[in-house]
Amino acid sequence: MNEEEVFREELAKIKEMIQSGEGELSKETVKEVFSRMDLDESQLEMIMEYLKGKLDGDDEEGSEEKELASEDSKYLSLYLEEIRGLKTLTDGQKRALFMAAVNGEKPAKEELMEGLLTQVVDIAKMYAGQGVPMEDLIGEGNVALAVSMEVIEQEDDPKEAEEMVAAMIMKAMEELVNEDSLSKDAFEEWAEKANEVLDKAEEMSKELLRKVTISELCNEAGFTEEFVREVINVTGGKIEYLDLENNS
Repeated sequence: MNEEEVFREELAKIKEMIQSGEGELSKETVKEVFSRMDLDESQLEMIMEYLKGKLDGDDEEGSEEKELASEDSKYLSLYLEEIRGLKTLTDGQKRALFMAAVNGEKPAKEELMEGLLTQVVDIAKMYAGQGVPMEDLIGEGNVALAVSMEVIEQEDDPKEAEEMVAAMIMKAMEELVNEDSLSKDAFEEWAEKANEVLDKAEEMSKELLRKVTISELCNEAGFTEEFVREVINVTGGKIEYLDLENNS
Protein backbone atom coordinates (compact mmCIF):
# COMPACT_ATOMS: atom_id res chain seq x y z
CA MET A 1 0.00 0.00 0.00
CA ASN A 2 1.49 3.35 -1.03
CA GLU A 3 1.29 6.61 0.94
CA GLU A 4 -1.69 7.94 -1.01
CA GLU A 5 -3.69 4.76 -0.32
CA VAL A 6 -2.76 4.93 3.37
CA PHE A 7 -3.84 8.57 3.49
CA ARG A 8 -7.22 7.78 1.91
CA GLU A 9 -7.75 4.82 4.23
CA GLU A 10 -7.07 6.95 7.31
CA LEU A 11 -9.30 9.69 5.94
CA ALA A 12 -12.12 7.17 5.53
CA LYS A 13 -11.62 6.03 9.13
CA ILE A 14 -11.80 9.59 10.44
CA LYS A 15 -14.91 10.31 8.39
CA GLU A 16 -16.63 7.14 9.61
CA MET A 17 -15.71 8.01 13.20
CA ILE A 18 -17.22 11.50 12.93
CA GLN A 19 -20.35 10.36 11.11
CA SER A 20 -20.98 7.66 13.70
CA GLY A 21 -20.58 10.15 16.53
CA GLU A 22 -17.69 8.24 18.05
CA GLY A 23 -15.40 11.24 18.00
CA GLU A 24 -14.42 14.42 16.18
CA LEU A 25 -11.58 15.61 14.02
CA SER A 26 -8.82 17.03 16.22
CA LYS A 27 -5.20 18.04 15.96
CA GLU A 28 -4.27 15.05 18.10
CA THR A 29 -5.89 12.75 15.55
CA VAL A 30 -3.99 14.41 12.73
CA LYS A 31 -0.72 14.08 14.64
CA GLU A 32 -1.37 10.39 15.13
CA VAL A 33 -2.29 9.78 11.48
CA PHE A 34 0.76 11.68 10.22
CA SER A 35 3.06 10.59 13.04
CA ARG A 36 5.80 9.58 10.60
CA MET A 37 6.25 13.20 9.52
CA ASP A 38 7.86 15.89 11.63
CA LEU A 39 5.19 18.56 11.15
CA ASP A 40 5.16 22.02 12.69
CA GLU A 41 2.00 23.75 13.92
CA SER A 42 1.27 25.57 10.65
CA GLN A 43 1.61 22.37 8.65
CA LEU A 44 -0.72 20.56 11.05
CA GLU A 45 -3.27 23.35 10.64
CA MET A 46 -2.96 23.08 6.86
CA ILE A 47 -3.67 19.36 6.95
CA MET A 48 -6.57 19.96 9.34
CA GLU A 49 -8.16 22.39 6.89
CA TYR A 50 -7.61 19.96 4.04
CA LEU A 51 -9.24 17.13 5.97
CA LYS A 52 -12.16 19.33 6.99
CA GLY A 53 -12.71 20.21 3.35
CA LYS A 54 -12.64 16.56 2.38
CA LEU A 55 -15.03 15.58 5.18
CA ASP A 56 -17.44 18.37 4.27
CA GLY A 57 -17.45 17.35 0.61
CA ASP A 58 -19.47 14.64 -1.07
CA ASP A 59 -16.34 12.53 -1.74
CA GLU A 60 -17.54 11.77 -5.25
CA GLU A 61 -14.84 10.74 -7.69
CA GLY A 62 -13.24 13.85 -9.12
CA SER A 63 -14.85 16.19 -6.56
CA GLU A 64 -11.41 17.32 -5.38
CA GLU A 65 -10.58 18.69 -8.81
CA LYS A 66 -14.00 20.39 -9.01
CA GLU A 67 -13.19 22.34 -5.85
CA LEU A 68 -10.10 23.83 -7.49
CA ALA A 69 -10.20 27.07 -9.43
CA SER A 70 -10.82 26.60 -13.14
CA GLU A 71 -7.24 27.34 -14.21
CA ASP A 72 -5.81 25.16 -11.44
CA SER A 73 -8.09 22.28 -12.38
CA LYS A 74 -7.13 22.58 -16.05
CA TYR A 75 -3.42 22.67 -15.27
CA LEU A 76 -3.68 19.78 -12.83
CA SER A 77 -5.44 17.59 -15.39
CA LEU A 78 -2.77 18.31 -18.00
CA TYR A 79 0.07 17.76 -15.53
CA LEU A 80 -1.33 14.48 -14.23
CA GLU A 81 -1.70 13.30 -17.81
CA GLU A 82 1.91 14.29 -18.46
CA ILE A 83 3.28 12.24 -15.57
CA ARG A 84 0.81 9.38 -15.87
CA GLY A 85 3.33 7.18 -17.67
CA LEU A 86 5.93 7.45 -14.93
CA LYS A 87 6.57 4.42 -12.77
CA THR A 88 4.43 4.07 -9.63
CA LEU A 89 6.47 2.89 -6.68
CA THR A 90 5.30 0.23 -4.26
CA ASP A 91 6.11 0.66 -0.59
CA GLY A 92 8.88 -1.93 -0.91
CA GLN A 93 10.41 -0.23 -3.93
CA LYS A 94 10.23 3.14 -2.22
CA ARG A 95 12.00 1.83 0.89
CA ALA A 96 14.72 0.26 -1.24
CA LEU A 97 15.22 3.45 -3.22
CA PHE A 98 15.41 5.60 -0.11
CA MET A 99 17.99 3.24 1.32
CA ALA A 100 20.06 3.41 -1.85
CA ALA A 101 19.64 7.21 -2.10
CA VAL A 102 20.87 7.67 1.47
CA ASN A 103 23.94 5.70 0.46
CA GLY A 104 24.56 8.14 -2.38
CA GLU A 105 23.45 6.06 -5.37
CA LYS A 106 22.60 8.54 -8.14
CA PRO A 107 20.32 6.22 -10.21
CA ALA A 108 18.23 5.60 -7.08
CA LYS A 109 17.86 9.34 -6.52
CA GLU A 110 16.69 9.87 -10.09
CA GLU A 111 14.17 7.03 -9.91
CA LEU A 112 12.98 8.24 -6.52
CA MET A 113 12.44 11.76 -7.84
CA GLU A 114 10.22 10.46 -10.62
CA GLY A 115 8.30 8.24 -8.24
CA LEU A 116 7.61 11.09 -5.81
CA LEU A 117 6.18 13.55 -8.34
CA THR A 118 2.65 12.42 -7.49
CA GLN A 119 3.37 13.07 -3.80
CA VAL A 120 4.27 16.65 -4.72
CA VAL A 121 0.86 16.96 -6.38
CA ASP A 122 -0.92 15.59 -3.29
CA ILE A 123 0.87 18.09 -1.06
CA ALA A 124 0.15 20.96 -3.49
CA LYS A 125 -3.59 20.24 -3.20
CA MET A 126 -3.39 21.06 0.51
CA TYR A 127 -2.10 24.54 -0.29
CA ALA A 128 -4.52 25.21 -3.17
CA GLY A 129 -6.96 28.11 -2.97
CA GLN A 130 -4.62 30.42 -1.06
CA GLY A 131 -3.71 32.73 -3.90
CA VAL A 132 -0.85 30.75 -5.43
CA PRO A 133 -1.57 28.95 -8.75
CA MET A 134 -1.34 25.17 -8.68
CA GLU A 135 1.32 25.36 -11.38
CA ASP A 136 3.56 27.44 -9.12
CA LEU A 137 2.95 25.22 -6.10
CA ILE A 138 3.86 22.08 -8.01
CA GLY A 139 6.85 23.78 -9.61
CA GLU A 140 8.15 24.93 -6.23
CA GLY A 141 7.51 21.48 -4.79
CA ASN A 142 9.43 19.80 -7.60
CA VAL A 143 12.37 22.13 -7.01
CA ALA A 144 12.31 21.25 -3.30
CA LEU A 145 12.16 17.56 -4.23
CA ALA A 146 15.26 17.95 -6.41
CA VAL A 147 17.09 19.84 -3.67
CA SER A 148 16.16 17.19 -1.12
CA MET A 149 17.90 14.58 -3.27
CA GLU A 150 21.09 16.63 -3.04
CA VAL A 151 21.08 16.55 0.76
CA ILE A 152 19.45 13.17 1.35
CA GLU A 153 22.81 11.58 2.24
CA GLN A 154 22.86 13.68 5.40
CA GLU A 155 20.20 11.38 6.82
CA ASP A 156 21.27 8.09 8.40
CA ASP A 157 17.93 6.33 8.26
CA PRO A 158 15.76 5.82 5.11
CA LYS A 159 12.58 6.54 7.08
CA GLU A 160 14.01 9.81 8.38
CA ALA A 161 15.07 10.64 4.83
CA GLU A 162 11.50 10.10 3.61
CA GLU A 163 10.18 12.41 6.32
CA MET A 164 12.81 15.01 5.43
CA VAL A 165 11.83 15.00 1.75
CA ALA A 166 8.13 15.48 2.52
CA ALA A 167 8.90 18.22 5.05
CA MET A 168 11.08 20.10 2.54
CA ILE A 169 8.34 20.00 -0.08
CA MET A 170 5.74 21.27 2.38
CA LYS A 171 8.03 24.01 3.66
CA ALA A 172 8.76 25.24 0.13
CA MET A 173 5.06 25.51 -0.70
CA GLU A 174 4.25 27.10 2.64
CA GLU A 175 6.90 29.77 2.12
CA LEU A 176 5.56 30.44 -1.38
CA VAL A 177 2.05 30.93 -0.02
CA ASN A 178 3.32 33.19 2.77
CA GLU A 179 5.43 35.20 0.33
CA ASP A 180 2.40 35.70 -1.93
CA SER A 181 0.33 36.81 1.04
CA LEU A 182 2.98 39.33 2.08
CA SER A 183 3.12 40.66 -1.49
CA LYS A 184 -0.64 41.17 -1.53
CA ASP A 185 -0.52 42.89 1.85
CA ALA A 186 2.23 45.20 0.59
CA PHE A 187 0.24 46.05 -2.54
CA GLU A 188 -2.89 46.77 -0.53
CA GLU A 189 -0.90 49.05 1.75
CA TRP A 190 0.56 50.85 -1.28
CA ALA A 191 -2.90 51.21 -2.87
CA GLU A 192 -4.24 52.69 0.34
CA LYS A 193 -1.46 55.29 0.42
CA ALA A 194 -1.99 56.02 -3.27
CA ASN A 195 -5.66 56.77 -2.58
CA GLU A 196 -4.55 59.16 0.14
CA VAL A 197 -2.49 61.02 -2.47
CA LEU A 198 -5.48 61.31 -4.78
CA ASP A 199 -7.84 62.37 -2.00
CA LYS A 200 -5.43 64.96 -0.61
CA ALA A 201 -4.77 66.39 -4.07
CA GLU A 202 -8.52 66.78 -4.62
CA GLU A 203 -9.02 68.35 -1.20
CA MET A 204 -6.22 70.90 -1.66
CA SER A 205 -7.31 71.72 -5.19
CA LYS A 206 -10.82 72.56 -4.04
CA GLU A 207 -9.46 74.74 -1.23
CA LEU A 208 -7.03 76.60 -3.51
CA LEU A 209 -9.43 76.69 -6.47
CA ARG A 210 -6.66 75.46 -8.74
CA LYS A 211 -4.49 72.46 -9.39
CA VAL A 212 -1.80 71.83 -6.82
CA THR A 213 1.85 71.15 -7.55
CA ILE A 214 3.70 68.05 -6.48
CA SER A 215 5.81 70.13 -4.08
CA GLU A 216 2.73 71.68 -2.45
CA LEU A 217 1.15 68.25 -2.03
CA CYS A 218 4.30 66.78 -0.49
CA ASN A 219 4.82 69.71 1.87
CA GLU A 220 1.21 69.69 3.04
CA ALA A 221 0.62 65.95 3.39
CA GLY A 222 4.12 64.64 4.10
CA PHE A 223 4.34 62.44 1.01
CA THR A 224 7.70 61.92 -0.64
CA GLU A 225 8.04 63.22 -4.18
CA GLU A 226 9.23 59.77 -5.26
CA PHE A 227 6.01 58.15 -4.04
CA VAL A 228 3.77 60.79 -5.60
CA ARG A 229 5.53 60.37 -8.96
CA GLU A 230 5.09 56.60 -8.64
CA VAL A 231 1.34 57.13 -8.19
CA ILE A 232 1.34 59.47 -11.18
CA ASN A 233 3.05 56.84 -13.34
CA VAL A 234 0.64 54.10 -12.27
CA THR A 235 -2.37 56.29 -13.12
CA GLY A 236 -0.87 57.25 -16.45
CA GLY A 237 -0.48 60.87 -15.36
CA LYS A 238 -4.25 61.34 -15.20
CA ILE A 239 -4.67 63.03 -11.84
CA GLU A 240 -6.84 66.01 -12.65
CA TYR A 241 -6.12 67.87 -9.42
CA LEU A 242 -2.33 67.87 -9.86
CA ASP A 243 -0.39 70.44 -11.85
CA LEU A 244 2.14 68.14 -13.56
CA GLU A 245 3.76 70.93 -15.58
CA ASN A 246 4.69 73.11 -12.61
CA ASN A 247 7.00 71.20 -10.25
CA SER A 248 8.00 74.12 -8.10
